[in-house]
Amino acid sequence: MKSKTTLTLQSIFVSVTLLFSLTAGAQVKKAFTPRYSETIKGDVTIIANNVLSRHATNAYTGEGGNHDFSNNVFVDIDFDNSTFNSSSANFSNPEPGLSCLNFKKVLLYWAAADKEYDTNADTGNGGTEPVWNYNQVKLMMPGQSSYNTVTADEVIYRGRDEHFVNDPYICVKDITTDVVGLSNPFGKFQIANVKATEGDLYSHSGSHTGTSGGWQIVFVYENPSLIGKNVTLFDGYVHITKTEGEVEFDFNGFQTVPTGNVNADIILGSFEGDRDIDGDQLQIFDTNSTWSNLSTTLRDSNNFFNSRITLNNADYTNRNPASTNTLGFDAAVFDLQNTGNKFIDNNQTSARFKITSDKESYGLYLLGLSVEVYEPSLGALNFTSSTSGTGFNPGDNVQMTLSVENSGNDDIQNLEIYTTLPQEVDFVDTETLPSGVTYNFNTTTRELRFFVPDGNTDVGDPLYTLDFNVQVKDQCFFLESACSTNFAMQATATFSGVTNTNPVVAQSSGTLDSCGIGNFDPTVVAINQPDQVNWSTAANGLDTTVSCDDTDALNAAQALEPTTEFCNFTLNKVSGSFVANPSCPGEGTYTNTWTFTDACGRTSDIFTQVITVEDTTAPNFVEALPSDITVECDDIPAAAVLTADDNCDTNLSVTFDEQITDNDACPSDYTITRTWSVEDCAGHLTEHIQTITVVDNTAPTFVESLPGDTVAAYDAIPSTEVLTANDNCDPAASVGLSETYIGDNTSTTYTIVRTWTASDCAGNSIDHTQNIFVTENGDPVGLYINDVTVDEAAGNAVLEIFHVGQVTGGFTVNHNTADGTAVESQDYNQLSGNLNFNGTHGETITVSVAINDDTIIETTEAFTVQLSSAVNTPAINDNSGEVTINDNDGGAGNGV
Repeated sequence: MKSKTTLTLQSIFVSVTLLFSLTAGAQVKKAFTPRYSETIKGDVTIIANNVLSRHATNAYTGEGGNHDFSNNVFVDIDFDNSTFNSSSANFSNPEPGLSCLNFKKVLLYWAAADKEYDTNADTGNGGTEPVWNYNQVKLMMPGQSSYNTVTADEVIYRGRDEHFVNDPYICVKDITTDVVGLSNPFGKFQIANVKATEGDLYSHSGSHTGTSGGWQIVFVYENPSLIGKNVTLFDGYVHITKTEGEVEFDFNGFQTVPTGNVNADIILGSFEGDRDIDGDQLQIFDTNSTWSNLSTTLRDSNNFFNSRITLNNADYTNRNPASTNTLGFDAAVFDLQNTGNKFIDNNQTSARFKITSDKESYGLYLLGLSVEVYEPSLGALNFTSSTSGTGFNPGDNVQMTLSVENSGNDDIQNLEIYTTLPQEVDFVDTETLPSGVTYNFNTTTRELRFFVPDGNTDVGDPLYTLDFNVQVKDQCFFLESACSTNFAMQATATFSGVTNTNPVVAQSSGTLDSCGIGNFDPTVVAINQPDQVNWSTAANGLDTTVSCDDTDALNAAQALEPTTEFCNFTLNKVSGSFVANPSCPGEGTYTNTWTFTDACGRTSDIFTQVITVEDTTAPNFVEALPSDITVECDDIPAAAVLTADDNCDTNLSVTFDEQITDNDACPSDYTITRTWSVEDCAGHLTEHIQTITVVDNTAPTFVESLPGDTVAAYDAIPSTEVLTANDNCDPAASVGLSETYIGDNTSTTYTIVRTWTASDCAGNSIDHTQNIFVTENGDPVGLYINDVTVDEAAGNAVLEIFHVGQVTGGFTVNHNTADGTAVESQDYNQLSGNLNFNGTHGETITVSVAINDDTIIETTEAFTVQLSSAVNTPAINDNSGEVTINDNDGGAGNGV
């Protein structure tokens, strides 16, 4: 019993899901998945050619099978030593009545049996296997004169990885962009270096399968004037043998037209189908729920895969070489002979296909269906803006217009069209909307959604517009947040048809291609970039000068920032380090710079701030400052040692200077000016001046011992001593001498006054006076009293008290009588008291003692007058003066 594999292929417009289930042991090497699926106003076609044949350049038209030959060769038409095989096919306009086609998808497939060459020369016929990457080919397109090497987007399957049968491989490359980029896509496409086994090929099981290989380009195109079709292309790889079953394919997600004939085309690509072996079929599950074999003019229902390249039920020969037997390579687009809708009916939404074999072995890598559909369509859904010439400025209003028209063949219902406003604009309002149309704008999501009532967009209804206004944000948005040179909007429409109720999602088109087909791209509206913003703070406007010790002022200056003309930018501050003045480290500058970069990447001019740090304060002396003084010349104080501190300069040095201003008249009287100076590195000078007035207020002193008062006999006057003097200031102190006399210096009693005067230049002098008390005999200094003898009848005895020397201020001396042989009262009257002397030399005071005269004859009698100290009394050298009384009464010894 044959095994069975079912492939379910579901295509719902753009969103496609392949449902694949394996019910038995079919050799599905790569599950079929949709490579492309879309409902378009267009169709699909192919070009193709094989790369192995009976001759390198000549077409083969025989009826042999590829397994019949052991010496097949590479087709090679380009005479290029860099290629080992090459063939070409010409692509003609599939819609000759249309001058413009838009290519939605162009796929290049290449496939071959690529079993490695055997050493026993079975596979490869002993030839050299080409050294080439199987997933690459060389491609030359219309208008080109050289090849480009292209690499597959995907290796769909490679048999060598598991040594499967004849090691088939299939690669695919999307060349849509390359074809669209051609100035003319119609012409020759040439492919080279399709890796394959040349000569002969035996499978890994040992059976003789023969060589095969070729390439195929599938073109999906559109034009607004064409009928709507659902085009679905599936690729994979399934290997069918007579012993390993059948595979089913389900195509879903379309809806055929509700009435009339349903037209459909089938696209396929396979290899290893032999011309001379039948038993292979392509079947469809018909409207009678039975499996029917499909056939075309050149493809028999029991030998469908028969080594042909056919297009529209005819051999496709617009190629080089144009072999009608491609020896194991099949490629085709053919229309489904759906007479009476026996295979696909009206309003049908799926189709089932099956490939089978009861003799033949072959591999299928491509199967597609293009079927006319019944569905609504909004076509391009043009989305345009009002014009502004060179673009819109910030703050401008822009009117946006959605042009809505049903270009399909089914009325539209449940239509909603929505778009999300980009950040560059804000919603303003709508213009007058068509009858019944409402809208909602969500301020959070910024989605603007229109609700169109049924009946507004039926087939044949005229185009209507949905107009709304947006405002371009102000310039600060573009300068601060997003430097957009444009804004882009794309609308999405969701709807369904009245008949075909499958949901449809369509995108708006901002542009149309050269065929007038929407590109389904965003609508881009140009915005004029705002001018670059400048600084509003004037140049040097933040320059500041601060004192070096004013931290608050420095911090305040550092906190300053320049301002911009408008908008809020993040300022990029580069804080400069302190640059000290080499000659004054406490002074210097901080140089700060700012820039800002707007959202457009434009960096502002550099704004520079210079903070100048100055030393504005002079140094201060630390110690108490010496004041002006007047001092004796021998008491000049040492100069004070002063230090200083400064608010900025820590390396201060105090200098000292002393100047003396002499008094020419007297060197010991002069002025000392002492100046202490300290200057910081900034040039601030602090001085202190002390004036010392030096005076000499001290008299000189005599050097020698000074001669004291003395006495001298009048005839033995001592010579004058020579005295010298020292002075505390004047080294040349002088001594002068004067001699004066008190009393008559021609007598024997007088005073010599010798005065030595020592003088300095300042007028200070000192005198020393020596009194020489001259007496007749040179008596010592002091008091003397003389002795007297008187007659008893004399009445009084007068005694002299004589002073030698001088007593300043005078003095007193006591005197009193004392009995001797004479008795007080009998012989004399008692006398006592004190005497006041002026204290001068030679001063004599007399005292008189009354003598009592009697008649008694007596001997000589005597009494004394005694001297004693009283006040300031000098030495009493003779303290007793004796009075001798001679008796005057007669008789012997009476003294008379």
